[in-house]
Amino acid sequence: MMHELRVYVDHLFRKYNHHPDSDDLKEEILGNLEAKVSHLVAEGLDEKSAIERAKSSITNIDDLIDSNVTVRINQFRFKAYQIAFLFLIVAWIITIPFTIVGIGIIVNFMLFLVVLALFVVYLFLGKTLNQEKIGHLNIVSFMKTKKVVWVLWVLFIIITWGSLTAILFGSNLWFARPIHIDGPYQFGILVARYALPFISIIIPLIFTACGKIIAHFEVGGQHE
Repeated sequence: MMHELRVYVDHLFRKYNHHPDSDDLKEEILGNLEAKVSHLVAEGLDEKSAIERAKSSITNIDDLIDSNVTVRINQFRFKAYQIAFLFLIVAWIITIPFTIVGIGIIVNFMLFLVVLALFVVYLFLGKTLNQEKIGHLNIVSFMKTKKVVWVLWVLFIIITWGSLTAILFGSNLWFARPIHIDGPYQFGILVARYALPFISIIIPLIFTACGKIIAHFEVGGQHE
């Protein structure tokens, strides 16, 4: 009995394995289920049936997690989708001048394809994404993910700029030779190479913007 109930409770908490205080809540629920099984068995029910009845008494623990908020989940996802779509359009427009460098052409074209794909998805799934549906969002997990995304972005910029500097000016820096830039065009190319990776900031900005709109979709909260 103990093993089957623990496996079931572990399954209920599969989304919250690293959540603060989840272990205490898990043990509390497990204890309640064991007590319920014992009570049912004492009333004459066989153990297998008692376990199944106890398990059916709790099928979801989302409402028991303190950092969960109840939201109109489809409408939140639809708004997040719109935010991502808008940010990507802006990024695509910004990268147009960067097509003066080879990698800029590739980045601009890839962003265009992504924007086009999102637009097609919007045409086919827009109404479905905006349908009313209640769900849960874990604020703690969302904020942790946002922080991780920002950290990864900063590391990406540091590594990218460091690698670019090593490729373009490594020998000059190593041998202490002066760096020469031949005219405005070469300077523009150099600026484009360093600025282009910065476009990736749209990813953490999308997470940040989505975090700010969660409160607007809370059930019983403020409506847009």
